[in-house]
Amino acid sequence: MSKHLMKRVGAVCTSAVMSLSALIATGTSSAPLAATAAGNDNYARLLQYSLYLYDANMCGDISGCAIEWRGNCHMDDEVKGGYHDAGDHVMFGLPQGYAASTIGWSFYEFKESYNKLGLTDHFKTISKRFTDFFKASTKMSGGNVSNFLYQKGEGQPDHNYWGAPENQTGSRKMYWTSNGASDIAAEYAAALALDYLNFGDKESLDYAKALYNFSCANNQVARDGVQGFYLSNDAKCSDDQAWAAAWLYRATNEDKYLNDAKSKVTQYLGWAHAWGNTDLGAATVLAEITNDWSKVNGYIGTVCNSSNYLCMDDWGSARYNCGMQFISLLATKYGGQNYAGWAQGQMNLILGGNGGKNYVVGWDNNSPTHCHHRAASGMNDSKSDDPNKYVLVGALVGGPNKNGLYVDQRYDEIGYMVNEVALDYQACLVCAAAALYDKFGTGSCDTSIVGVKNLSLTPGTDPQPTTTEPPQPGTDPQPSTTPAPSTGTTVSGNATVTKGDEDGKYQIAVTGPCKLEVKLKTNSNDWESNGGYGYTQGDWVQKEWKADSSSGSFTVEIDVPSGVSNVQFQIYWPKSATIESATQTGTQVPGTVVDPPQTTPAPVTTTTTTTTTTTTTTTTTPAPVPETTTTTTTTTPAPKKMVTRGDANCDGLCDVADAVLIARLSVEDRNAKITDQGYANADANKDGTVDANDVVEILQWIAFLKDW
Repeated sequence: MSKHLMKRVGAVCTSAVMSLSALIATGTSSAPLAATAAGNDNYARLLQYSLYLYDANMCGDISGCAIEWRGNCHMDDEVKGGYHDAGDHVMFGLPQGYAASTIGWSFYEFKESYNKLGLTDHFKTISKRFTDFFKASTKMSGGNVSNFLYQKGEGQPDHNYWGAPENQTGSRKMYWTSNGASDIAAEYAAALALDYLNFGDKESLDYAKALYNFSCANNQVARDGVQGFYLSNDAKCSDDQAWAAAWLYRATNEDKYLNDAKSKVTQYLGWAHAWGNTDLGAATVLAEITNDWSKVNGYIGTVCNSSNYLCMDDWGSARYNCGMQFISLLATKYGGQNYAGWAQGQMNLILGGNGGKNYVVGWDNNSPTHCHHRAASGMNDSKSDDPNKYVLVGALVGGPNKNGLYVDQRYDEIGYMVNEVALDYQACLVCAAAALYDKFGTGSCDTSIVGVKNLSLTPGTDPQPTTTEPPQPGTDPQPSTTPAPSTGTTVSGNATVTKGDEDGKYQIAVTGPCKLEVKLKTNSNDWESNGGYGYTQGDWVQKEWKADSSSGSFTVEIDVPSGVSNVQFQIYWPKSATIESATQTGTQVPGTVVDPPQTTPAPVTTTTTTTTTTTTTTTTTPAPVPETTTTTTTTTPAPKKMVTRGDANCDGLCDVADAVLIARLSVEDRNAKITDQGYANADANKDGTVDANDVVEILQWIAFLKDW
């Protein structure tokens, strides 16, 4: 395994000239976004399987491990426990902390899914192993961190060994720091804050606060031992600190953490939630807290918009794909967008839909059999062409590169690039699977799996806190699985309104076609509000409204199409807003209220590309009753950009300087700045993405090898 960024750029250039005959047409699917192959929508099974890579990568005393072919290992480590990073046996702190916090996020958002499927106990075993190791690795003095362990083992010596971890004996180098590795300390802090939120462990919260303070006091990324493997992008830790601060705010409700998160998160989102850049993750948590999804939606709308396989990078593309699925599904659930069909279509491709290769080990007969993993290989020779001795159940391999190339082999650089597994890869799969199951609720868990022991599926309720001080989160999102609705409540007007299971959610019975007028009431100091509405039979539509600053009353007008009997209506902000009246005109008074289903997600659509802008016109009309503001929304085409091909820096030329800027962006150099116009220009090869292939395109044009 090698994560060196320059190797990744070299791999892009090499793969760009590979023979097309070697390619798998994963990225050229023309199937509908939501189409799934048989069994590929079994998201219950996918979530179940996705957890087992963590069992396979347990280090130290592996009591509680669910994998039959694993045993204790590295028992001479100064601090035992934790997990092996990938197909090797080093414990790298940055992806370790990232993976722990990210799967913790999945449980925080979708614990009802884990409970329903009987997976909570298994998840807790995995999560607690992470957090117990982080606490054991942290030395405290007077409530402050004096030093902590951020890495076990050395990258290159470890990579020179191919064999079972149980046979890798002797002492390994331990990397401690008293004033550095702030990026890793922040990732540990995020994971521990989530442990408190998920399971109520007060000790974890104390450690989280101390590690966060340590991180901010030192502001030095880890370098010793990590270079060539997991050096933080642009050598900064602000993204990790924003990520930790957001979760500490959730756990404590202390404004200092919220202010920190807001000040540290980048103003320019340009990458997936990943070990090297957690800005998108932090921004998404902040969006949930503040109900302002504009930044997150603005970014994912430019990425999650094609039925082709989303390949953001040549190295481990499937992890970024799954990570974007997760974020897009959160935006679907809370942010007024609808990317459900897109996410479902992407997972279908990953699971082998449309005749492609499956990138999840053990899923079906088309799954990888030579994934780059020492323990699963069961051999001492990485160059062997024999399949692995053991099935690494549920492991997500790297996936195809940007040219669609994937080979099922465990050796050479291409094996590391497209066929290795890793803790951070897997975290994205766990998150995507949990979100997809929450959204669609399809499939069931297996009751027996070859190579897996102690398989127990016991549906339960929310896990009880482990201390007498339960968590006090901020504005927690509510679970999506809901009880039966209450009986209808009639407000003013002729439409029957049923309050939903969550604050701000309503269902309004109508008989379409008609015009529905919904009057909302807020506090007199609320001068604006926003929300959305939709129908079971159609698309979810987000609308924004401005309230009258003097009265706090305002009106939303909805043109309900024919065939609709139930409008789903939601107030995002402020939460104190209520419906005063709901009146329909143009038809008879509606009949019985249609009960909401057991889950009430936004309806699925098959496109997410935004091509319009919204103009809001407000007209206030005097009346004998408190003034109301009627909002009329009109939609006009977004202006087209004037694109100058290749001119990434917008200096009026296409030259080497533009190629350099794009190259910096392609290796995640966040010091590289680019405007929206420059980003549009940078897509030199016109494939819809900006990456190292555009560098090649520009250089070939400069050298007169291509004619535009």
